[in-house]
Amino acid sequence: MTGVPRLNPRTALAMLHDVAAAAAAWVFAFWLRLNLELPPDYADVTLHTLPVVICVQAAIFWRLGLYRGIWRYASLHDLRLIVLAVGAGALVAPFALVLLRCS
Repeated sequence: MTGVPRLNPRTALAMLHDVAAAAAAWVFAFWLRLNLELPPDYADVTLHTLPVVICVQAAIFWRLGLYRGIWRYASLHDLRLIVLAVGAGALVAPFALVLLRCS
């Protein structure tokens, strides 16, 4: 049978956790950049850009294969892959926001 492989519940939970962490990091970055305050105008920008950031991060995490094998213990290869995925997401998300003119 061909098509999209089924998503197992553990993989879905791991992906949900990672996407939630990326969303929290985005909001935290705005809050930290604005001296621990989030004025209403910037809160609107944060919430307006958040869906794009979440989609970009999820796509990069999936494409780089972070969820191919969920193991009890991670190797150095897994750590390098995580650092690469997070770094790529941090670079691609603002680029996507500029291209989509979301700010």
